[in-house]
Amino acid sequence: ITQPLAVNYGGLLQNYALQQTLFRLGHEVYTINRDNLPRIFSAPYTARIKYYIKQHIKCLLGRPAYPLRGEYLEISKYCRRFVYDNIITTKMFRNQAELLKIVNSYNFDAYVVGSDQVWRPCYSENIYNDFLDFCQNVKGLKRIAYAASFGVSDWEFNEEQTQECKRLINLFDAVSVREDSGIHLCKDYFDVDALHVLDPTLLLEKEDYIKLAEEMKDPVSSGELFCYILDNNQEIESAIGCIASKLSLEAFEVKAKKNNFVRKWGEKIRDYVIPSPTKWLRAFMDAKMVFTDSFHGCVFSIIFNKPFWVIGNKERGNARFDSLLKLFNLEERRVDINGFENIDLTAPIDWNKVNTIKREWQDKSLKFIVNNL
Repeated sequence: ITQPLAVNYGGLLQNYALQQTLFRLGHEVYTINRDNLPRIFSAPYTARIKYYIKQHIKCLLGRPAYPLRGEYLEISKYCRRFVYDNIITTKMFRNQAELLKIVNSYNFDAYVVGSDQVWRPCYSENIYNDFLDFCQNVKGLKRIAYAASFGVSDWEFNEEQTQECKRLINLFDAVSVREDSGIHLCKDYFDVDALHVLDPTLLLEKEDYIKLAEEMKDPVSSGELFCYILDNNQEIESAIGCIASKLSLEAFEVKAKKNNFVRKWGEKIRDYVIPSPTKWLRAFMDAKMVFTDSFHGCVFSIIFNKPFWVIGNKERGNARFDSLLKLFNLEERRVDINGFENIDLTAPIDWNKVNTIKREWQDKSLKFIVNNL
């Protein structure tokens, strides 16, 4: 069980990687399929009508408007296709009652929580599901957390959530976390010993991802400086221009033609369609350098051995960046948005050392899975 399989490249690929790892260890694996459509689409009829009217009015006024159900399905079609082709899922559940039916019908022997920010309350529809509340009374189960992430180093649970999740996590057979800060949070608030392991994407090799991209026959990328930015602004645009100019690289992105869903009446929905995760992988294959504010942007730069520079993203959680870069001795690759003129953008990365560290941590991480499943 992980975050909903929605329009999130890192979220989709970490689940793909964990499934592949478990398959290769001889397990039969399913991902519990949470409903990934915005809640409004399954709201009562009157609420949906009000929503649709409100969005149409916004369109007419040229103001930011959220997609309607059919539009959302069109926007997310390539990501949904990736899931259909590459990730084995259960039936979809939309509420607790449907989740309990899944538990009863599939009769699983073990549950694995993670990875991604599954233990960040503000990202969760029901944080207790991510501590396996739905199978707490089933006897004889294995329950483990693999590379579960709080996303931040501060405690974001309220008192009620803390107490209930503490009770639930103490039913687990083993707990591992994606960030070193997660070890301290588990100990301080749950009184549980956790092990630091790799994000699942790092358990696979770049050849596994190249095969995925090549099977889809995605065209060669349009540049050499891959810019994967989740939260863009003028300062970031200036930094991209500075890097591209200094290194004589053509900047390119993998994203919808129009990122902000601001549309006028009659505007083409195809301009908002999000490219496939395999096209995103293709970008790492073709890039000579990566510039990102994304955790998984950093991870895949490391997997593909591509020089990269990263800007921290406080709102989305900086603890993830700090832990990852510290693990690979790459702290200097995280920079402030200002002052790119003073950075030696050609500073090399010792990939032999990075890859040696990765192999050591792969062994440690796989040992955790094998020993506990």
